Amino acid sequence: MPPDHIEYTPEWYENRISSTIATKITLLRERIETWSHKYGYENIDNVNETRNDTGEIIWKRTDWEYVDDAYNHYINDKDHTPYSATLIKMNALWKRYKLINEQ
Repeated sequence: MPPDHIEYTPEWYENRISSTIATKITLLRERIETWSHKYGYENIDNVNETRNDTGEIIWKRTDWEYVDDAYNHYINDKDHTPYSATLIKMNALWKRYKLINEQ
């Protein structure tokens, strides 16, 4: 085994997946999915875009992909805690993807 290989116990995974942050990220991901099902997947905003010289989008990362990546980083990296800027962005996304009939 390489020296940086770390064994994670099943208890560690269970605690990480059931943590408050993981739960809230999962709820945000589901909220974006529900919103996009109602209003159209093509209407999901992009967190990052790369355009060519003519202004055509050649690469994009949607809000859903951003949230999914943040969840994967949180679950798979033992020492990873989300930065405050990430949490602020996720709070904005929570408000952005609110369904109109929600209270």
